[in-house]
Amino acid sequence: MDILDYNAYPSWIESNDTYRVTFDDITDKLKDGKIFGVVRGRCEHGPRALGNRSILCDPSYPQMKDILNQKVKHREWYRPFAPVVRLEDVSKYFEWDKESQHMLFCPNVRPEWRDRLSSITHVDGTARVQTVTREQNKWLYDLLTEFEKKSGHGVLLNTSFNIAGKPILNTIADAMHVLNNSEMDYLIINDFYCGKY
Repeated sequence: MDILDYNAYPSWIESNDTYRVTFDDITDKLKDGKIFGVVRGRCEHGPRALGNRSILCDPSYPQMKDILNQKVKHREWYRPFAPVVRLEDVSKYFEWDKESQHMLFCPNVRPEWRDRLSSITHVDGTARVQTVTREQNKWLYDLLTEFEKKSGHGVLLNTSFNIAGKPILNTIADAMHVLNNSEMDYLIINDFYCGKY
C-alpha cells in the first residue's frame, strides 16, 4: 500500500515547515542523536519495517535503546532493536557473511563493536540484522553510505514506524500523530521532512 493520498501530499508540504531531504542534513541530525520517522513510497510486505516505514537513529548514541522504548515506542525496556547495514559491510560488524534482507537471523555482534553499537546489541551479544543493497533500497543504502562517512560506522538502528499496540502506520495523519505525541524529532515523507509543529 502506498501511504500517500497524492491529493493530500502537497497540502502536507504547504501546511508544515518542510525541508527537502538531503543526506548531509539528515546524517548530521542522526549523528546528534535525533530520531527520524521515515515514510517513503510503498510499504514492504510482511511484519517488519525495512526502510519505507521505519524509525531510524544512531545506535551509538548513549541510551538510545532506552529513549526509543520509553519515549517513542512506549514499550517494555528489555525489547531489542535491529540494525540495518549495507550487505557488503555486514561481516565488518557482525559474525555473519550472508544476506539477511528480512531480519530473519540473529548473528553475534563482533565483540569490538558491541559497546559502540550498544543500542542494537541484545544482552546475549546478538542482533537481528537487516542487510540492504542499493538495488533493494537505493535511498536507505545511500543514507548508510553518507552516515558512515560522518560517524565512522555504517550501521543505523531500524525499527518499525508504530507505537505499542498499533500496526505499522499507513497515513500521513498517523505519522504526524506519532511525531507530535512522542519524543521523535523529525518526520520524513518521501523527499521532504519536518519537525514538530
